[in-house]
Amino acid sequence: MPEPRHRHWMDEFVDQILARSYEHVVESGTSISGPAHIGNACDVIYAEAVKRLVEERGGKATSIWVADDLDPLDSVPYPLDLEEFKRYLGMPYTEIPDPYRCCSNWAEHFTKDFVDVLEKLGLTPQVKSGAKMYRDGTYLPFIRKALSRAEKVRKIFEEVSGAKKPPTWLPYMPICDNCGRIATTLAYSYEGDKVLYRCVLDVKYVKGCGYEGEVDIKAGRGKLQWRVEWAARWAAFNVTVEPFGKEHAAAGGSYDTSKVIIKEVFESPPPTPLVYEHVMIAGRKMSKSKGLVFTPRDWLEVAPPETLKFFFFRVHPTKHKDFRVENLPRLVEEYDRAERIYFDLEHPPDEKSEVLLKRSYVLSQRGKPPSTMPLQLPYDFAAALLQIYPSLTVDKVLEIMERTGHLSRKPTMEDIKRLEERLAQVRTWLSKYAPPSAKFMLVEDASKIQTELTPLQREALKRAAEELVSREFWGPRELNERFFSIARELGLKPPEFFEAAYLALTGRRAGPWLANFALAIGLEVVARRFKEAAGME
Repeated sequence: MPEPRHRHWMDEFVDQILARSYEHVVESGTSISGPAHIGNACDVIYAEAVKRLVEERGGKATSIWVADDLDPLDSVPYPLDLEEFKRYLGMPYTEIPDPYRCCSNWAEHFTKDFVDVLEKLGLTPQVKSGAKMYRDGTYLPFIRKALSRAEKVRKIFEEVSGAKKPPTWLPYMPICDNCGRIATTLAYSYEGDKVLYRCVLDVKYVKGCGYEGEVDIKAGRGKLQWRVEWAARWAAFNVTVEPFGKEHAAAGGSYDTSKVIIKEVFESPPPTPLVYEHVMIAGRKMSKSKGLVFTPRDWLEVAPPETLKFFFFRVHPTKHKDFRVENLPRLVEEYDRAERIYFDLEHPPDEKSEVLLKRSYVLSQRGKPPSTMPLQLPYDFAAALLQIYPSLTVDKVLEIMERTGHLSRKPTMEDIKRLEERLAQVRTWLSKYAPPSAKFMLVEDASKIQTELTPLQREALKRAAEELVSREFWGPRELNERFFSIARELGLKPPEFFEAAYLALTGRRAGPWLANFALAIGLEVVARRFKEAAGME
C-alpha cells in the first residue's frame, strides 16, 4: 500500500527528532500558581504524544512533567479571597497554606489536582517537584556551576535578551528568612555553598522587607533564576524535546537565553522546541487572577477526555486556538466526525483532511482506538432530548435512537457507558454553559403563531404534517430531504420553511437539526403542532 502524500504534523515533528536520535527525554512543566487551565495541559498532551510516537517507531523515550512549585505567587487567582492571600504574594507556593485545607500546602493541592486530571486524560508522565529537586541535590551541581560562572551568565543575559544585570548579581533567588518571600531577594555574593542576600527588591506586586542574611544552597531554601533553572533542568535530565508556548520562543526570550546558557554554562545541548500558540478563551488570553480560566477538570465535566486532546491535535500547534464553551457541541461533533472517518463511515473531501482527522483521532485515544465503531449520540441532539424529556433515561435514549436511525446495532456495555457519560456531560453543559440560543421549551399551543407566518409557510407546514403521518417509518436523512422538497415544490425558500417549523415547535426561529428533532419529539406530536400553526386545528 503506497504511503499517503500527507502526514500529520506530529508525525512530521517526530520524523525530525528521530533523524537525530532514537532516544529522547521529553519534558514539560507548569508553574503551580493555581488551578491549571487547558493551555497548561497542552504541554503534557504534546509531550506524551511525542513519547508515544518515538516508541511506536522503535525508539526509547521518557516523558517528564515538572511542577514549578518553588516559584513565587504573583497574583491571587479568582475566586480566592484577595485579602486573605495577598499576604503570601512573593512567597514560594510550597510555603503558602492550601486554600481548601485538604493538603499540606498550596503547591501540593494544585499539583495533585492537575496530576489527577492528567491521569483521567490517559497521560502518565514522570512527575517531578521543583522544590524537591532543590532539596535532594538534583540541581546542586548546576547551582554551583551557575554561581561560579555568574559573570558569563550576566553577559548572556545582556547579549541575548538585553537585560543588563548589576556586577554583583547572582542567578540565585534565596527565600528570605525574615519575610519568607523569594521574589524580593537579591543574591550578591557567595562563599562555598553559602549565598549572601538582601531582601530589597521591589517587584510590581510586593516589596522586600530589607532583611540581610545567608542561605546554604544544599538546604533547598532558594532556586535558580528562571532562565538559568530551565537550562539546568534540561542538563539534569538530558532533555531533548520540550513543548512550550510562543511567549518563550520570542526573540531574546526565555528559550533563546536558556539555550545559550545550557551550551556555554552547563556544556550540554539544548532541546528541540515544539512551540505552540496560546489557547484563547472567547478571544481573550486566560488569566487566573481574573477568573478567565477553563480547566481540564471543567472540560471533563462537559465532554469526553479524548475531545480535549483532539482540540490540540486537530490543528497545527502554531495555529490560532480560541475555545468558547458555548460552542462545545460543535467541537464534540468534529471529534465524532473524525471517529466516523476513522472507521470509514464518512469520507472527507480530500486526502489531507482524511490524514489529519484520522491521525488526530488515534492520537486522542487513551490507549488503542476501539476495534469497532461505537454508537454515537450527537451532542446537540442529546441537548435537545434532555430539554424535551427532563427525566431522560438511557433506555428512552435507545428507543429514540432506534427511531431516528442512530442505533445501527445492539448496544454493548461500553456503548451504554458512553451514552450515560454523554447524557451527564450534556446536562452539565446545559446547566452551566449553554447560551440562550441552545435552550428551548416546546410550545403547548402552536395556533398562537399563525399570524407570524406567511400563507406559503402555513401551506408548507400543512403539507409536512400530512406527510409525517403518511408512513410508518422515516429515517432522518430522507425526512430532511423531504422537508427541503416540500419547500421547493411550493416556491418557498428552505430557511423560511425551517423557521416556520421551529416557531411551531419552540416559538423560536431556529433550533436543532429539524429531522432529528421531529423524530425525537414524535412525528404525531410534530404533525399536530404543524397543523395548529397552519390553522388546521
